[in-house]
Amino acid sequence: MLYLYNYRSMDKKKDFMPGTKSKVNMKKTTIELTEEQYFFLKEKALELQKRNQSASIVSIIRDLIENDRQEWNWRKRSKREKER
Repeated sequence: MLYLYNYRSMDKKKDFMPGTKSKVNMKKTTIELTEEQYFFLKEKALELQKRNQSASIVSIIRDLIENDRQEWNWRKRSKREKER
């Protein structure tokens, strides 16, 4: 069984959000997770939520996924530079 997980993340600042002075670009992302991946993320999010009571599980999962994606991109870029 696959789980679909939708989340919105703040990306590079581009457009002004109505009613604020800050520039924000919202990006919606959908990823497919296996049951094992989903439960791993949920367990990790519950652990982290115990430390930060004000954070929601969804926001913690979003941050975990975003951090992993950035790390993966960084490793991919480093590997490409080594090949040159």
